[in-house]
Amino acid sequence: MTFAKIFKLEKVEKWVIVVLSFLVFILANYVVSFFSFKIDLSFGKAYSLSSSTKKIIKNLDDVLNIKFFVSSDLPIRLLPLKNEVLDFLKEYQKEGKGKIIVKVLDPKKDESAKNQAQEAGLPTLQFSELQQNKYQVSSIYFGLVLSYGTKKEILPQVTNLEDLEYNLTSQIFKMTKKEVEKIAILGKEEKFNPQEDDLLSFKNAAKQQFVLDFIDVSSNSAAKEIDKIYKAVIVFDNNQKEYDSQEIGAIKNYLQKGGKGLFFVDGVWVKDNLQVVPAKHNLFSVFADFGIEVKKNLLLSSSSELVNFGNQLFQFITPYPFWIKTSVFSQNQPFFSNIQQLLFPWVSEIEIKDKNKALPLVFTSKKSWEQKENFILDPQSIPEPNPKDLKQFITSSYAKSKNQGEIVVVPSSRFIKEPYLSRTNDNLEFVLNLLNNLVAKGALSGIRQRVVLFYPLPELSENQKDLFKYLNIFLLPSIFGLLGVFRLTKRTSQ
Repeated sequence: MTFAKIFKLEKVEKWVIVVLSFLVFILANYVVSFFSFKIDLSFGKAYSLSSSTKKIIKNLDDVLNIKFFVSSDLPIRLLPLKNEVLDFLKEYQKEGKGKIIVKVLDPKKDESAKNQAQEAGLPTLQFSELQQNKYQVSSIYFGLVLSYGTKKEILPQVTNLEDLEYNLTSQIFKMTKKEVEKIAILGKEEKFNPQEDDLLSFKNAAKQQFVLDFIDVSSNSAAKEIDKIYKAVIVFDNNQKEYDSQEIGAIKNYLQKGGKGLFFVDGVWVKDNLQVVPAKHNLFSVFADFGIEVKKNLLLSSSSELVNFGNQLFQFITPYPFWIKTSVFSQNQPFFSNIQQLLFPWVSEIEIKDKNKALPLVFTSKKSWEQKENFILDPQSIPEPNPKDLKQFITSSYAKSKNQGEIVVVPSSRFIKEPYLSRTNDNLEFVLNLLNNLVAKGALSGIRQRVVLFYPLPELSENQKDLFKYLNIFLLPSIFGLLGVFRLTKRTSQ
């Protein structure tokens, strides 16, 4: 039955039907334009505002003004990004239900807007592009100014859409708080030269929500204990520092009074020349108080990162079993919101001694093994494991004492250092989630990245891999073949 028969249009001229259809199409589009709806089918709702952002917006007590300063003479490559940022800000405005006002200002055409940008301290950005066979450098505005009551914050540039939700929401959260939490860092000296700072990315992200203080409570310092103003302490092992008795005592006393601790330590020290020596950080007794033992071994796994070895003359890239990749996490833990995969460079095993205090957080794959005592780290000399030695290991643990002291132990000192972060692992996001849940009750958990960049494949057995391989090879041709046989048989029968 045709469209014409359904509506009894057999006697109507074709041109009339065409005109009517066109008018109906125009009318339908006009009506739909009054409605705004969006369906986000991406994994983890990567293109929608997170529940944490919505909760912070819902609790606004005053009007939040967001001014998007964007120049009219943008480089061509930034024009699509401008539209994406505008759509993104409209999500905030819609969720704010009158509490968030978004304005778009052009400092190049509006002198008043230019003065507002300069008064707020919003810098211009330098962009170069090829126009008419010449390189031209232009100064543009592409940033946000936020005002909430008497408080003001700026985002100098919003060219990275992936981190924009975290950056914007963290600034809003910071403005709405009466007091910003402080976090102490032990075992590291603060570096002010970005080229020398191996915690640069971590510091840049954490400082949007917390105040970071590098402190010293060793016997050579005036301070004898960790001040209770610090909501958490992050303790680093740098492969050479030996914490003295006063530092150990200060850490234990802080935790006994309900403090929160995040530890990045090694079971053994791996030197830059791939030599292994005993770890002398003296922190093992701290973990023992919480029912955790960091083993003096190194773990290896078939699920590993590609590492570039060599020098300026000779280089080669190979899977390195000592750099373990994993997506096996403890269930029902808030620390893993929006986390897909973690990377552990030279990690040791954790053994849970007291299950009433401690619980595992992260595991290796089941195809993992260990080296102890006789360590061989050279990628070309690593011996193959005995199949009976393959098993799953714990690589991170959480523990809580009776007096509410809490710790998280990650037995890899390089876990969030700059050279070991990449776009294919979520180490930084994981640590920010840990701090958010330990210190800020999960206020910003799960919103570090708006766009999902990487989906790790589930671990499959060799039989399963073969099954998927042959299905991909034969399934589609078989379907087309059966369809052809069906049509041929039907045609012959007629």
